[in-house]
Amino acid sequence: MGKTLKKTTQKINTTIICKNCGCQVSGDFCSSCGQRADTQRLNMHFILHELQHGLIHFDKGVLYTAKQLLTRPGHTIRDFLEGKRVRHFQPLSFAIVLATFYGLLWHYLIFDRLHASLIDPRNDITRASGKIITWITEHFAFDGLILIITSTMVSYVIFKKRKYNLAEHLVLNTYLMGLFLIVSLLVFPIVYIFGNALTLQYGIVQQGFLLVLMCWCYSQFFNNTSKAKIIGLTLGAFFIISLLNLAIGYFAGWIVTQF
Repeated sequence: MGKTLKKTTQKINTTIICKNCGCQVSGDFCSSCGQRADTQRLNMHFILHELQHGLIHFDKGVLYTAKQLLTRPGHTIRDFLEGKRVRHFQPLSFAIVLATFYGLLWHYLIFDRLHASLIDPRNDITRASGKIITWITEHFAFDGLILIITSTMVSYVIFKKRKYNLAEHLVLNTYLMGLFLIVSLLVFPIVYIFGNALTLQYGIVQQGFLLVLMCWCYSQFFNNTSKAKIIGLTLGAFFIISLLNLAIGYFAGWIVTQF
């Protein structure tokens, strides 16, 4: 009895200091910086657990966020902005992970066939097109970032009368980009199977996907306005975004063709 009481007293008197910020910790997490109080030496079990928890865990990770975006995109993003955030993968990280994965798949499974069909040393137009496609493929995450930025600026202006600020429009369009990448990944096997016959038209198909997803997402997100009005504004926003991205792509292509 005396030994048990002694051990309990020692445990109570033990002061845990956060190894990250130096503050005293009460509980399992530091109230100052949020780091766990128990920071053991890293091992493979820890690495595998973090990978499973961050990317695969259904309650808090990519799969949960993807499921919510595929079923109720606008409502999910609005809930996130209103504070329901703990179960979701953060928007920028979410888009970057998906863009990187999609870019790798496209580069190693599709790009070589498409590139070979476009490059003709005797044709300056196809040579320039090939360089532009090469640049986009090798900088897919950067290209996605440009789309997010242009979409954010346009949606902020088009829907300025609503209550959302620029940062919230950035979150909206970042998650929308993530949804667009999810759909692109779902149809990716079809593109791979049918090869060049479909990949040459895939850009047009993707634009159709993006327009439908924008209308669906925005009509749910801006739920205090009629769906018809939101869809009309979304069509205008999509047209402006397409022109901006076309201009940026043309400019980037012109720079690429100079080298």
